Amino acid sequence: MRQFRMLAMRVRSPEASAALTHAARRIDLPVAQLPGDPAEVTGLRSADGVAWRAAGGYLTTLIAAGADIRLHGASPSWFAGLPRDVTGRDIRLVSVGEAPDLVGSRPAVAKLADEKHPAFSAAWVRNADDLRNRLRTARLPADSTLIIMDHWLDLASEYRVFTIGREPVAWSPYVVEGEEWSPTLRHHRASWHDEAATFVALMLADLPHEDVPPTAVIDVGRTESGDFAVLEVNNVWSSGLYSCDPDGVLRAVLAANDPDCAPRWRWQPAPALGA
Repeated sequence: MRQFRMLAMRVRSPEASAALTHAARRIDLPVAQLPGDPAEVTGLRSADGVAWRAAGGYLTTLIAAGADIRLHGASPSWFAGLPRDVTGRDIRLVSVGEAPDLVGSRPAVAKLADEKHPAFSAAWVRNADDLRNRLRTARLPADSTLIIMDHWLDLASEYRVFTIGREPVAWSPYVVEGEEWSPTLRHHRASWHDEAATFVALMLADLPHEDVPPTAVIDVGRTESGDFAVLEVNNVWSSGLYSCDPDGVLRAVLAANDPDCAPRWRWQPAPALGA
């Protein structure tokens, strides 16, 4: 893996920021805390050897301003292409314009593929007309991409797993039997976080070499019957830590910044979304 001279970081959670800063110090990697406004970031065109950790929208703004930021990871299309026995659902990746016709008269779950929008969170829609109404209210750009799933999963607990290649490097519960994350959730009697990490490792082991992303955040759910399923896939450079080992998370962030990753895993920032 490439050696970096600096970690440029913007993390909203003070606890997560401190944890990653300490992890960087343990490997003698200097940390630059990025300002709240990306317009205040300077020296973008001389950022060789800098690893980035910030929200996707923040980094998109920096890229538009000229920053040479090359990030890699699992894409929405990779998630949508996982086998049904891994996800527990039928998952399709479609444009905003195509989505209502795909849903038709059936209920479905709809969410944005690779961005966040306050007016369009993951939602259960009754049919195509219901989805059209939600899309019209959110005023999403026509080139936005949606993930359409055929049903919700009934879950007892949920987990976050950071990976590098086929290896889980940090993991944590974030919901267990209705109890949301706190620093003590790992000790909940019904937390199966180690088993969730094992599930992810086995899932990645079954994929062909060329289909294993260089790094990813894989969110996993466990049903009441004890089955695990991949819920969604996120970017390591913008995902919350919960109680994940910060040393493992930092390793994943640095792996995502490695310019030697295969081009197919290069992150393409989503189009800017209207308010």
